[in-house]
Amino acid sequence: MTQKHRMDRRTFLRMSGLSAAAAVAAACGPGGGSEPETSADDMPAAEAPAADAPAAGPPSKYNEAPMLAERVAAGELPPVDERLPANPVVIEPLEEIGQYGGVTRVAIGNPNHLFGDPQAVMGTELILRIAPDFSSITSGLAESWEFNDDATEQILHLREGLRWSDGAPFSADDFIFSWHDLQLNEEYAPGGPPNAWRAGASPAGAPLGMEKIDDHTIRLTFEKPYPLIVLQETFYAGSQGGLWQPKHYLQQFHPDYGDADEIANMIEEAGFEDWTQLLRDRGRVGSTIPAQVGLPGMTAFIRVDDAPDHHSYERNPYYWKVDTAGNQLPYIDETIVFIIDNREVANAKLIAGELEFSGRQADLANMELYQANLESADLKIKMWKSTFPGRTVIVPNLTHKDPQIRAFFQNQNVRHALSVAINREEINDVVYFGLGEPRQWAAWPDSKYYQEGDEAHWAQFDPDMAMERLDQAGYTEKDAAGFRLFPDGSRVSWVIQLDTEQADVLDVFELVVEQWRAVGLDPSIRPINRSLLNELVSANTVGMSGWEGDISDITWVWCSRLNHPGHCSVRWGHAWNLWLSGDTDNELAEEPPEEIAWVYNRWQDMIDAVTEEEHIAIARELWEWFYDYLPGFGTVGIPKPVVMKKNFTNFPDDGVWGFSVIRAVPVHPEQFFYKQS
Repeated sequence: MTQKHRMDRRTFLRMSGLSAAAAVAAACGPGGGSEPETSADDMPAAEAPAADAPAAGPPSKYNEAPMLAERVAAGELPPVDERLPANPVVIEPLEEIGQYGGVTRVAIGNPNHLFGDPQAVMGTELILRIAPDFSSITSGLAESWEFNDDATEQILHLREGLRWSDGAPFSADDFIFSWHDLQLNEEYAPGGPPNAWRAGASPAGAPLGMEKIDDHTIRLTFEKPYPLIVLQETFYAGSQGGLWQPKHYLQQFHPDYGDADEIANMIEEAGFEDWTQLLRDRGRVGSTIPAQVGLPGMTAFIRVDDAPDHHSYERNPYYWKVDTAGNQLPYIDETIVFIIDNREVANAKLIAGELEFSGRQADLANMELYQANLESADLKIKMWKSTFPGRTVIVPNLTHKDPQIRAFFQNQNVRHALSVAINREEINDVVYFGLGEPRQWAAWPDSKYYQEGDEAHWAQFDPDMAMERLDQAGYTEKDAAGFRLFPDGSRVSWVIQLDTEQADVLDVFELVVEQWRAVGLDPSIRPINRSLLNELVSANTVGMSGWEGDISDITWVWCSRLNHPGHCSVRWGHAWNLWLSGDTDNELAEEPPEEIAWVYNRWQDMIDAVTEEEHIAIARELWEWFYDYLPGFGTVGIPKPVVMKKNFTNFPDDGVWGFSVIRAVPVHPEQFFYKQS
């Protein structure tokens, strides 16, 4: 088995020089993707499975898909040997060498969201990569990297010989262009670069410095230690459209490079106001995947067409990976991404044979439906682990504008009562058919942040304790119907606003509301769309909400869901976070209690920590604080069904599904194929 350079999840930085450039080699995990230590020159060539013989010519070292061989024969493409780098990345297929051909049809709920199944079946390319174990880091577009002794400098060594999907060379210039000509351009980015590329990932941090050493080497510098930048380079921020973009293509829309008259004409024809809107549109990336027809990319599939109800992608002829027999990847020819905003409709299309794969929209609630149609729909199910230690987390707004609701949620006895009043076993049985794990919001046991017993804090079902805690909080007065009263004599009630795109959230909250009513509380549910919920969160007018509670060791630092007052989609301390982040002039900002300021500042200490030991120690401080303060709570952790055609091959039996590991990307979707009998 070949080996790869990687950084173990328990060792962000090598203690010797904080280097990850030569991190320990490890055997391939599930999915088998790896890069060889030996040159690809040593690989045996083989006939591409299920491929017609290419046109006569000099012997080829590599093989390619028939659809590309036809283009070579027609003079539309150079031979495959000339399209690949001298040493392409070699992917060891999980089960077997694949067969070329086929189309994968998947569904998304929003035309602008390519997360979920498109990522799962097409993959994505990042500066660094989540390894097939779903928790450690390995090489990506950068084949190695290293830090200086205090982690204020990182060197990225880009792979040599890579090409964009249109054949143009991929190099350090694509980083320099994106950074200096776009991210630091006040007209294009008036707010400056995003937090990911600031020291400490903080809005107060200075933007990183970037220097081109040579065509394939870049130096990044930071004003203070930033060892965890590797997590940014491994996730969404590390994709095309962030720190790197195709200079050769996008410069035609930039006033410093393109023809002024041509740019003006393109702006007018497109109906835009200025060049920044034009360039953003032409360089559009959706959820790490190139999302504009004509936009070059480094991914295995490139968008080639759009229609009102779907997007079309085809294989990238310059994709820079091969299998162990020398066959250029990917195996599958096309991916069609249908826009279906109703989960029931998407499930019906899966059962009808109109979709080949369903992960994001596949639910435990539909397991009986899937099982009943396995043979007729020619399907199979893989039951993966998930990044959902709490499928739905419950988030009260501790800075609510209503003073009575604010005082209620800020009372620690109330929050403890709300948690122990929840019957998680009932939720598991009713919503998840007993397949989940009732638990408090806590990392899974295989996380480096976990300690035994974390999931048990305030997770017991104890309505008597809940009522005692509510009494201790001062809510002892009740009306004739038995509902507790606020000091002004009104019922203790609040509105729970829920995003209807979130799977299971309505079913969970309907049960939770009844359980809270049993202890004398009277909340109500208001389903709304995601856009409106985002607006309400920003305006600090949400009473309580819920969200998918997914985390992983890759993303918890940046999107902890519940541990930080201002993280992620729904926040329990938005007004406090505005103040702490320096936006003190904002009318919504409010100076927080001392312990919330401690959490905010200690979180930054954790990000800045140079050693893994210090990082973990601070993380545990923050987790222990969370279990006591309990600003929000979890319900049930779940596994994840992933449904696909029976002949969809090289998809592992075991894996981890979720946003925070980018679904199936770690196991190299470019190796998936349809096995023909």
